[in-house]
Amino acid sequence: VVVSPLRRRQAATKAPPIGVNGQHGTLSTAPAPAAQAASAPPAGSIQAQRSAAMVGAKSPWVPDTNLPLTEDIERRLRERYAPTYLEVEDQSGGCSGGKIAIVMVSEAFKGQTPLNRTRDVQALFAQDIDSGRIHALSGRFKTPEEYKRVMENQA
Repeated sequence: VVVSPLRRRQAATKAPPIGVNGQHGTLSTAPAPAAQAASAPPAGSIQAQRSAAMVGAKSPWVPDTNLPLTEDIERRLRERYAPTYLEVEDQSGGCSGGKIAIVMVSEAFKGQTPLNRTRDVQALFAQDIDSGRIHALSGRFKTPEEYKRVMENQA
């Protein structure tokens, strides 16, 4: 094992931890004041701004865990995309994380590729996916013109 000279110097000058009773060599269970301050996001940082925005936020895109999952998803999709057609189905069969299927038609999808439409919708539910509230999200996202062609082909 190769140890850099800098690490050797740091190890040689490092004092043992000071414990609760002020003696060397015993560990404290309480975090040091500097460690507590370090855990808070720095003022003005992206994380601090995000935290401030989420506290008491009434944004229509923020998850509302008081609503049933499908209602919350429908609410946010309607606010974000103003769809002309929307169908949300929970296919999880009672599992803890929802398996959600979405069929949506919206003018907001004009000019976007199908992949970008999916990414856009998944970004809206990223917090739910990260928390495990939504386990899987699948969807078919169309413009009104595309949906009209699909319906004509089925007739």
